Amino acid sequence: MSGVVMSPEFNEQVKQTVREVLRQLHSTGSHSGRWSGSKNSSRWAITNAAISAPSNGVTTPTTGQIEFLDVSSSGDLVRSGDTVTLTHRWEGITLESGTLLRVVNDWDEWIAVAADCEALGSPPS
Repeated sequence: MSGVVMSPEFNEQVKQTVREVLRQLHSTGSHSGRWSGSKNSSRWAITNAAISAPSNGVTTPTTGQIEFLDVSSSGDLVRSGDTVTLTHRWEGITLESGTLLRVVNDWDEWIAVAADCEALGSPPS
């Protein structure tokens, strides 16, 4: 939307719409029978192999296996052994093997909402 400036009235309408949709979702108590985990929950995960950047994240996302991480009693992240498929929609971002992720399940797909590449050193063994 380069070069487009939204009016304050339009921005307020968007905010009101989002608030109403969120209110309706919260009042139903579920996501229409979809994923049975808790709402707005996210998990730590790590890539076990590189996941390439998609050329178009909307129509042709890439996928790859990630492993969930648990928090130990001492507060360290440790591998859980549980793996799922990540749907990667962020164009121009390749997730290297060992990338620490924060992921959420939205509409029956696990998606990355945050990634930290090489900043933490070696991944948990």
